[in-house]
Amino acid sequence: MSERAPQQRPGPKRAGRRHGRWWRAGSERGVSTVELAVLAPALMMLCMLIIQFGLWFNARQAALAAAQAGAVVARQDAATDPGWQSAAQTAATKYYKELNTKLLGKLKATAWGDRATNVYVTVSGPLGYSVFPFFGLHLTVSATAGGPVECFRPGNLGGAC
Repeated sequence: MSERAPQQRPGPKRAGRRHGRWWRAGSERGVSTVELAVLAPALMMLCMLIIQFGLWFNARQAALAAAQAGAVVARQDAATDPGWQSAAQTAATKYYKELNTKLLGKLKATAWGDRATNVYVTVSGPLGYSVFPFFGLHLTVSATAGGPVECFRPGNLGGAC
């Protein structure tokens, strides 16, 4: 009997190497490029939304600060000055201009309330900057501040200012 060299047959291990890992790696070429092309617009939109929110929030804070400055004047002057509304609106507008910001396009300050109890100042305007001008996104910012009218109430006048 002659000895024959053992014949090698491709087993599952050998066939797996030939058709397995290398074949799969070849079929996934360029997938990361396609994933980036699909995800990049969504990531850019998310970044732009974050920037737009930051602009809106900063404008809201500026409007609130101006409204609070106007409310201080309104609370002090409402009991004694018949022109308290004009003084409060001027104070709010002046404070906003001193902030040296262009976050609000057209500032509008409005003073209102009852001179005997509570007075308020509202500052509003359109957001000056938009990251999405092509979508027609026009945001408006509004902030109101106020409180009770400050006055000296002597006891001999029955609590009247």
